[in-house]
Order: sequence, then C-alpha cells, then structure tokens
Amino acid sequence: MTNSDYYEPDPERAAGEIIDGEAVVINLATGVYYSLNGVAGDIWRLVTERRAVASMVAELVARYDVAAADAERDLRRVLAQLVDEGLIRRTADGADVEAPAAGHRAPYLGPEVEIYRDMQELLALDPPSPGLNGVVWKRPAKPV
Repeated sequence: MTNSDYYEPDPERAAGEIIDGEAVVINLATGVYYSLNGVAGDIWRLVTERRAVASMVAELVARYDVAAADAERDLRRVLAQLVDEGLIRRTADGADVEAPAAGHRAPYLGPEVEIYRDMQELLALDPPSPGLNGVVWKRPAKPV
C-alpha cells in the first residue's frame, strides 16, 4: 500500500450507508455486516470518494487532533482490514482532493471496525448477485 494508492468500495460485494457519522456496511456475499463509527466512519466516506491514501491521511490530520504518523498507521490498518473482509479494493485512479484547512480539530479516537457475524445466513445473497451496483433502488412513496 503506497500513499498514491486509491481505494473504492467493491461494488459487487459491499453496500453501505453513512447515517449520523456511522457507516453501516454489509458484505453481500457473506452476510457479515460492519459498523464504523467516528474516525472509521470518516475513513469509509473517504474510500467512497475514491481518495488516495495520502489525501485520506491529510484529511484525518485536518479534522482530528492526531499526528500524521498515527493517522497513517491507523488508516493503513483499517484499509487492510476492509480489503481482507472483501469490502474495498484498490483502483487505478480516483479523486485528488485537498484536505480542508485546519481549524478546530476534534479529539481523535483510534478507528475500529465492529464486525457482526450473527445474521450471515439471513443477509448473504445466495449466490452473490453481480451487477447490483447498477440497480436503481426506489424508496416507497410517502403516504398522503
């Protein structure tokens, strides 16, 4: 993993949503789901933006009270875990975005990925359905 590597969610295996700073992600092939709060939720957001590792580190340092070396170490650990779980993959290119200007920085709590395997049989698609990334999911109409 280099600072110029880009990552993205694996569209064939992972589906996720960020709600109030928490990323909830499911591995569609295994049915395992994940919770990424705080810094880990920000890491998921940065991955969905297809940011380079160096850009992700700069963003974490700008947002949180953390040294660049610590942010990079934790980021690499979480990215490796997400790759191992089949949720993200390296991609050839991405977005080069500058980190926000440093302002008030939030306290830094090392990112953790919580893994839930209790509903695997219920949530796993059997077989995994390639091409779900292109499906347009409609929300139910609101009652009048």
